[in-house]
Amino acid sequence: MGRRYPGDISVEALLEFLEVWDLLLDVDLQEGIPDRHIWRFSDSGEYSAKSAYEILFQGAVYFGPAQRIWKSHAPPKCRFFMWLAAHNRCWTADRLARRGLPHPARCLLCDQEEENIQHLLVGCVFTRQFWFSLLRRFGLSTLTPQPQDISFDDWWEKAEASVAGELRKGLNSLIILGAWSVWRHRNDCVFNGTVPNVATAVILAMDEAQLWSLAGAKDLSLLSAMGEGS
Repeated sequence: MGRRYPGDISVEALLEFLEVWDLLLDVDLQEGIPDRHIWRFSDSGEYSAKSAYEILFQGAVYFGPAQRIWKSHAPPKCRFFMWLAAHNRCWTADRLARRGLPHPARCLLCDQEEENIQHLLVGCVFTRQFWFSLLRRFGLSTLTPQPQDISFDDWWEKAEASVAGELRKGLNSLIILGAWSVWRHRNDCVFNGTVPNVATAVILAMDEAQLWSLAGAKDLSLLSAMGEGS
């Protein structure tokens, strides 16, 4: 950088002064009226930590599943698994193949199609049978994924929208629980040679649901109670 002289600083200061002059040219100061600070990022003009926090995310991309994942009652490991699933970051066969790692040629649960997280959680015929059996126990069999449902998040969003009020949180917990149970059963088949069995997976899920309810999942307990009464 070249050497700066006092004259350069004076010119910069003069330019800044003229800019401030232009900004204040239309300001009419009235004697006796105190100055007021206006925060333009809130309707009231008053500053709040909430409005400052919200302005940080203006223009940010909204991620739909975030609320359903992080605001639902479920163990942290299950919610983290759902976060990975939503970003297609689970170590299913397709992800292993892209990295040149050993992987099964087909889904171990149905032995019909290549495995990826969308297929595993909503597209697999085994998984659809699992969802029907699990949801039926809660009186929600009509929400079972159909053959045209190929996106787990789209199906979840549609299922959530069909349930109102207090049952919605319970359903979200149940869907997380179901997806986690499918993942556990799949891993048992991969690492322990277990034979896929819908009834076994459903029993695993129901046992897990009871533990979650005992741990304080009130919305899931309410959903279970309504299922027993239907």
